Amino acid sequence: MREENGDISEEINLFWYENKDIAGHLFILTLSDIYGTSEDDQFLNKIRLFIIYLQEYYFDFYTKNIVEELLLSGKEIIEILGISPSPLVGKIKKELLKQQIKGEIKTKDQAISFIKSLKL
Repeated sequence: MREENGDISEEINLFWYENKDIAGHLFILTLSDIYGTSEDDQFLNKIRLFIIYLQEYYFDFYTKNIVEELLLSGKEIIEILGISPSPLVGKIKKELLKQQIKGEIKTKDQAISFIKSLKL
């Protein structure tokens, strides 16, 4: 799935990460708005098909391939890198989560390798 869609999968992963709890509402609102303001049946169908695609993507790819829970805690990052508690730890956690949502990091070992590779 990812190879077919290139960079768009990262954006879709981010959409699902940030909106999974309200996605149904967003879809209903989008369809209501478009059906109420557009008479272009082709456009309406494209939007409907895109919403179906987003839902299929969520169940077929996102839920099976994306690790949303941070694989390393702040304490673990401090211990692994031998650094002091500081805002840097938060920045590292944010970068790690971003890579997880992209689908680049799926295991604790990958997470450890990633944080060790960061230029601090």
